[in-house]
Amino acid sequence: MSLLDHIPPGAGSRPAEPPVGADLSKLSKIRPKDIAVRFVFGAAISLVAGLISLGFGATAGGMFLAFPAILPASLTLVEKKEGTEAAIHDFDGTILGAAALGAFALVAGVGLRAGSAALALPAALATWLGASLVAYGVVESLRRRFSTTP
Repeated sequence: MSLLDHIPPGAGSRPAEPPVGADLSKLSKIRPKDIAVRFVFGAAISLVAGLISLGFGATAGGMFLAFPAILPASLTLVEKKEGTEAAIHDFDGTILGAAALGAFALVAGVGLRAGSAALALPAALATWLGASLVAYGVVESLRRRFSTTP
């Protein structure tokens, strides 16, 4: 499945949707149990990365710190509450974010070797943000272009 496989039927016939949105009223519907599940997953994965660092060195541990610590819990909760299709859409966003994180790592790695963290990390953050927005814009543009009309 690709990001474009999730285009809903008749998507091209709907009025243009805003590219990004948020419904703050949904925050009040988050159960403390769901937050606890995410916290436990994140803490467990961070603990494993720390143990790997102690046993095999910082480079090995650092590779495991790149694991999206709350992704398994989040996808499980989204799938349970909103269905498989919603979880797939979240996962698609994760793919875009991971690609942008690669750009962050590249800029941070080069910048930290050549200069200071005070310059390298803001540049890497800006790179991540820009890469994320560009990736989202490209996928959204493709989705709208290839959407079917009834």
